[in-house]
Amino acid sequence: MGLFSNLILAQAGLPTLDGIENWALQVVQQAIVIIVIFLVTKHLAKFKFGAIIVCCVVGGIVYFVVRNWETVASWIEAFMNNL
Repeated sequence: MGLFSNLILAQAGLPTLDGIENWALQVVQQAIVIIVIFLVTKHLAKFKFGAIIVCCVVGGIVYFVVRNWETVASWIEAFMNNL
């Protein structure tokens, strides 16, 4: 019976941390969006339209970097190899 249970466990797909990683990535992305919305609202109340544009651009860049880290890391690696 021990051999049979070992075969079943060997064939079973063990859980990975992909679900937790995706959840953490979503939480970080939602935090970035909340911070950008807060800053845009704050600057909109003061009618600082330049600050609103800067906040949206910087927030978009940070969101892109978090969402596409592998791509950005490869760009940085390629840039460092060219130096």
